[in-house]
Amino acid sequence: MAIGGVAMIQDVLLDLVESDNPTRNYDVTSKAVEDGADISDHMKERPATLSISGYLLNPDAWARMARIHKYQQTRQLITYTNRVIHSNMAITSINTRHSSTEANGLYFTIQLKHVRRAKPAMAQITNVPKATATKTAPRQNSGTQQARQTPKQANNKASDIRLASKAGMFFGAKVGGLVGG
Repeated sequence: MAIGGVAMIQDVLLDLVESDNPTRNYDVTSKAVEDGADISDHMKERPATLSISGYLLNPDAWARMARIHKYQQTRQLITYTNRVIHSNMAITSINTRHSSTEANGLYFTIQLKHVRRAKPAMAQITNVPKATATKTAPRQNSGTQQARQTPKQANNKASDIRLASKAGMFFGAKVGGLVGG
């Protein structure tokens, strides 16, 4: 029999619950000060946990444990009912023991953790100024601009001069006019 009557995980009856141990923890921040003890200025609640241990008995014990495993595998939030009702719990671990003392059943230890979910909220934004176009100076005529050579164009011109110089030496002609002198 369960501690407080009928014990259930979601819709699965637990034949015998030896113990259910809830734990509530808080994180407390501490800051060191030069003289004296640390100062604690903030406290944050951690999710509650619950450890359940007991027995599933009778020939359908394995089918009931399979349903509990399915809740864990599908990450379904469950409700554990015994003396106190614990809602929005996730099954974080399941341990089972199979021995000759549990002929038609099994011994289990199940760990649960409370899950808090954030709820999305919508906010109405008011008094937002309308976007205005950015003003820039008008385009001005800058006159005729001299074309600039890219490094590749300058390299090609030097290559052409070297080629003409070699051709002139081959044919005996002077190519000083191409080089500028």
